[in-house]
Amino acid sequence: MEREIDEPGQKVVGDFDAADELLFAAANGELPDLGPVRVRRSGLIGPLVELVRGRQCYPEAFASVTLEAPFVMTIEAAIDRNAVTGAEKDARAGVFPLRRLGADGERSDLWQLWAIRADQAALKAGFPARIAAEIVGALGELQDNVFRHSEAAGTGLAAFAARPGSFEVVVSDGGVGVLASLRSHPDYAGLEDAGVALKVAVADGESRFGRDCGCGFGMGQMFRALANHDGDLRFRSDDHALEVRGHSPSLQGRVQLRQKAALPGLTVSVLCRSASVPGRTF
Repeated sequence: MEREIDEPGQKVVGDFDAADELLFAAANGELPDLGPVRVRRSGLIGPLVELVRGRQCYPEAFASVTLEAPFVMTIEAAIDRNAVTGAEKDARAGVFPLRRLGADGERSDLWQLWAIRADQAALKAGFPARIAAEIVGALGELQDNVFRHSEAAGTGLAAFAARPGSFEVVVSDGGVGVLASLRSHPDYAGLEDAGVALKVAVADGESRFGRDCGCGFGMGQMFRALANHDGDLRFRSDDHALEVRGHSPSLQGRVQLRQKAALPGLTVSVLCRSASVPGRTF
């Protein structure tokens, strides 16, 4: 039996901590100094979406970084070639580039099929039908937000991934970001930074169209979909990330708001764990 050759370079697990560190190093011009970096699979797709977005922003800095997870190629195919994956029977993961929808986000037959596959994947991962439907419904609300708020819907994508006991959805765009989107209305002209803007955006009834418009960013539905489930949420926009973790997440729960390296647009990552598999890591 041949001995496996140990490939050179630093090796890190591709979780959110690693994504934050690599993006910070890239933004500060320090990433090339680290030499070759190999980012291994973590089982999460949210960090991979952020790393692919980061590589788009800092291509030269990321030249020495290898993203080993096969799902990276799926994300890149959606961004570069408009490829849809996950619409096939028994799909456990997939990406839908939002350019495949109408100019105003009209949901095509292909999107409907893709959403059905996501729902089926959640069911097979161990989620009750009602909870699976709520999570996929919330994903649809986040998809709508890309068209309403990002000003760059063609950059958007939606993704899902399922494992026994776990289901993850991600919606991401490379648009103007939450701060600029909210500041476009006089109600929010005084917002100081992206961190404050994120806290406003996750509250019900807040929207770039004003507080009296009767609509919002749809985050409240996401919180309700995760009620009584062990869930992690991450909202990343511009140079901040807001994270909510634990059972029945809400803004009164375990919330962390931290400054990060700048990354355009908004990426929302949601990881749910089935109640039948308490405390399971993904």
